[in-house]
Amino acid sequence: MINEALQHCSGIGPVRLAHLHDEGIKTWQDVLQFPQRIPATYRNTMMEECRRCQAALELDDIQYFIDRLAPVDKWRILAHYFPDTTFFDIETLGLSSADPITVIVTWYGGEFNTFVEHENLDGFLELLDRVKLLVSFNGSTFDVPRVLDAFHIPSLPCPHLDLRWIAYRRGLVGGIKEIARKQGIARPVDLDNVSGEHAILLWQEWRAKQDHAAREHLIRYCAADVLLLRFLAERLIGMDNTDNALLWDSLPPATGRPPVHRGRALQLTAPTLSSDKRRLNRNRLLLSKRWSPR
Repeated sequence: MINEALQHCSGIGPVRLAHLHDEGIKTWQDVLQFPQRIPATYRNTMMEECRRCQAALELDDIQYFIDRLAPVDKWRILAHYFPDTTFFDIETLGLSSADPITVIVTWYGGEFNTFVEHENLDGFLELLDRVKLLVSFNGSTFDVPRVLDAFHIPSLPCPHLDLRWIAYRRGLVGGIKEIARKQGIARPVDLDNVSGEHAILLWQEWRAKQDHAAREHLIRYCAADVLLLRFLAERLIGMDNTDNALLWDSLPPATGRPPVHRGRALQLTAPTLSSDKRRLNRNRLLLSKRWSPR
């Protein structure tokens, strides 16, 4: 399926692609096997690119395809590497770049991995070393820049694909929850009305009062968004055969909706660099050196 991506080849648009299909040229292999069927004006460049694509596929060079494939064909990357895909989402204390990440949840290797600030957030960096393809929704704009800032790294150590733009090409616009709702994908009842604003309040309840129910509800909320990512990805690649109920059951257990202060968020004491925070920052700087430019 990924070998049918041809529109990134120089000079190939929808009209020429249709002509090539009429000539029986539908894959990289077809281009190389039947070059005489390709007009001479773009034959050589097309053959060169198809050779590069085959080489990248043999090497599992996913970044090559992310960098090169036309937007209309990016879904093919997801389809080909779906079994090796890691989905992730983050929660933060606000939309400003100065607001810290509070929780990161991933679906990796068929299970959830949870990373919480002041506990094990740095473990996310260790996981990234093992990730083959990282997928987010709107991550190019929000999640990834926040991760780079938080961990002081210049770039991710793994390829990243933003599902938002693949969905956009299919006419699916809006946030992940809105798109999922239109696709008939329903979240668990206890999370139905929980939003990013509530996530901030839940974190503040946890930090101010050590309310464990708030902490667990926040993690469950973030994990549910990660599952929405997976379900939407399946729809986009035509693999809608997963038992959604079974995966929903794998969410961290519901604790009952914890009480949250409505209206204004809790006003926490302005953060200071405690010894723990200084240690965390030092550790992150040390970890980040692995990915710094040589």
